Amino acid sequence: MASRGNTRRFSSFAVATALAVALFTAGVEVNPTSAGTSTAVASTPINASASASRWTASKSSTVSHATVAPLNRMAPGDHTLFVTVDRRVRTFIVHIPPNPIVAHRALILVFHGATDTAANTINETDIEQLADEIGDVVVFLQGFRNTWNEGVGTSAAALAHIDDVAFTLATITRMQRLESYDHARVAAVGFSNGALMVEDLGCTLSKELAVIIPVEGQIPLAVAKTCVTPHPLSVFEIHGDADAVIPYGGGPFVAVAGGTTVLSAKGSVARWAHLDGCTSGPVTSAPSSSITLTTYSRCRNGVTVTLQTIIGGQHAWPANIGELVIQALSK
Repeated sequence: MASRGNTRRFSSFAVATALAVALFTAGVEVNPTSAGTSTAVASTPINASASASRWTASKSSTVSHATVAPLNRMAPGDHTLFVTVDRRVRTFIVHIPPNPIVAHRALILVFHGATDTAANTINETDIEQLADEIGDVVVFLQGFRNTWNEGVGTSAAALAHIDDVAFTLATITRMQRLESYDHARVAAVGFSNGALMVEDLGCTLSKELAVIIPVEGQIPLAVAKTCVTPHPLSVFEIHGDADAVIPYGGGPFVAVAGGTTVLSAKGSVARWAHLDGCTSGPVTSAPSSSITLTTYSRCRNGVTVTLQTIIGGQHAWPANIGELVIQALSK
């Protein structure tokens, strides 16, 4: 049963999203003025239909890696924004930290699990709290019918041929117009179906991302076979070895988002190590009795590939996911 706080969060998100659609129809842009509120901000529509395929979406990217001055400065707090992608209105929640802008702050993109929402993920994780401490900007993206099209599954988004690569790129482009951040420090973190989405983004948007952090969702076999990363990126995978939904040892699985076949957790990071041109590893260490780390180094452009195995870990966000995201960004 949802807590009262969660219900308020969800209602706020629903109202803000409805307001955003109304503002879009009216062609109005609203600048948030009050801190700590969830404000709907209508954006200039971004038509991503020019990306005729997922491959084209990544190759035709015009997103610059130079930090630019924002056209609009959002107030601290949560703000619901939207973009139009292939004639569909897509929404995302932006969290602005309360303190003044810090140099080289990161942009963290968060992808919820299947049947979950962007709004719920704020409450389910500590990502906002840790980002506030560091000063990073966080974006919680909302999937189509609460799912993502990771390119190989049978989720609602996949069956509707939703281009979530284009949505992600449109979101990054929109954030460049709104906030200052280090464009060389963009992280994508996702859980379950969202983790598979993040794995795919590592292949299709490697130019835009510094690190991907898939949680409880390894790279699908079909994606691993075709993945090309002209721009190396760091990978920090997090998997529980007792996951009963997406097996740690890999293979086919069936879940609420449809299911597919994935590599094992160790096979997934080995594939990324190969794509990143790593020449050292794997090296295994045990920083605690409940955690083992498998690390590859000496990779192209100084990136790293790491697997954190949670001994006895189930299919859930780690309680300290915010800390792990900040840690992955610091490598």
